[in-house]
Amino acid sequence: MLLTAALALSLFNPLAWMTHPLSSHPAIRRAHVGAWSIAIARDRFSGTSGCSITGKDVSLHAGTAIFRLTRHGDTTRAVFRLDGGPPRAISDTFDAVQAKGFFPQRGWIVDPDGGEAALPASYLSGIGTVTWRASPKQGLRRIKVVHLDEAIATARVDGCQDVAP
Repeated sequence: MLLTAALALSLFNPLAWMTHPLSSHPAIRRAHVGAWSIAIARDRFSGTSGCSITGKDVSLHAGTAIFRLTRHGDTTRAVFRLDGGPPRAISDTFDAVQAKGFFPQRGWIVDPDGGEAALPASYLSGIGTVTWRASPKQGLRRIKVVHLDEAIATARVDGCQDVAP
């Protein structure tokens, strides 16, 4: 009977699920800014934070915005426009995004199946829409990036300096 009471209290006690400050499990905080989801994992032991910012068909990793353009395929000849500006070849960004860990021939290191294209996050400051043509044979695709600046600022307030330059 005492065992049953102790189990019942531990299941319904909100403090029972909190981790110890020296726990190796990270504390995760989630936030939303517009269509962006922010996840901030704070390692209580080391004091460091790791962040992820994701939106529909785009995610931010180490100052690089990674766009999911197709399920699979080569995007090395993709062309993009920022808010209806002039068309630009994705190949113009290869040096900047390779320095951050994105390799156009193999895709992002974590998900090397292709179909992705990357831009430096700094290109998207103040931008509302990125229009893509993944290859000469495909049609246009518009991906909204509205409120990305605010999402990055929110992540920085919580200690994430690695999300964007």
